[in-house]
Amino acid sequence: MKIRRFTDADAPAVSELIRTTLRISNAKDYPPEMIEALIERETPEHVKQRASWTHFYVAENETGIIGSGAIGPYWDKQDESSLFTIFVHPDYQGKGVGRAIIETLEQDEFALRAKRIEIPASITGLPFYQKLGYTFKNGHSEMDAERLYRLEKYRIPEDQRILLKQILERRSYRGKYKNIKVPRAHLTAIMEAGLAAPSGCNKQTTSLIAVDDDKLLSELKSVIDPPVASTAPAMICVLTRRIIAYRDRCFAVQDYSAAIENMLLAIHALGYQSCWYEGHITDEDRIGYQMAQILGVPDEYELVCILPIGVAEEEPVKPRKKAFEERAWFNGFKNE
Repeated sequence: MKIRRFTDADAPAVSELIRTTLRISNAKDYPPEMIEALIERETPEHVKQRASWTHFYVAENETGIIGSGAIGPYWDKQDESSLFTIFVHPDYQGKGVGRAIIETLEQDEFALRAKRIEIPASITGLPFYQKLGYTFKNGHSEMDAERLYRLEKYRIPEDQRILLKQILERRSYRGKYKNIKVPRAHLTAIMEAGLAAPSGCNKQTTSLIAVDDDKLLSELKSVIDPPVASTAPAMICVLTRRIIAYRDRCFAVQDYSAAIENMLLAIHALGYQSCWYEGHITDEDRIGYQMAQILGVPDEYELVCILPIGVAEEEPVKPRKKAFEERAWFNGFKNE
């Protein structure tokens, strides 16, 4: 079986597919007069008319067209779409054809741009769509005047997936780096991302020093024992100051943590790798203090973290993570 875009030459076959499915599959859920009215409407011309403003697909095998489906805008909205004309020949129902059609439609550009997809579902098709993640629109489970259920699925539009993709694919990298310089423009962009992070009461307790001078890098690396990031061509040192933000509260740790995460994401987005080194730098041997002295950092600042930056020589290793359901719930601890 293959799924391809509809052409006008397919209209008679699609029309016959719809009529056959209505007569056999939908007839058990709807009165005969309603089925006949729908059959009369689903002419080849009607199919072509719908295909003129949607992206229409057909599923076919050696016997011919066995399924159809279309996706188009929902009332001309740019961020919402709707599914139409989802039919599978009765002989091929329950064999994955319908699922394949829906998956194809959900990869269409109308779906990728949409934050919400709606489908008017028949009584017959309701369980199928629910298995694929479609739920009652606004929680209303009643049929409309056409005796159809209004179902919907919320999605994240493609242009909004970029940041989420960076978050989900970022890895901590402790391997070797290639001998490739990191441009100043990239280091600047990374630090700008860090300084854009939220700060408790806007006290802006975090400061940053990027190091790309080979001699200075070697001097800094010489005090890191045991050594880490010894081949990194650049490094960002994270500084913090203890400033009272609210009553007796200081949010310096939260401030620099947010800044570091922003920078780690920016580093990954620009094609580099890094690792959050803090415990090793702030241990009792005071490596961070020694690095701060080399960099001429005033005493009111503390160097709490280094982020090596470079092109990875090896593939980052994906860490083992607990299942989502073990650590995240809705409406209460381990509730849903």
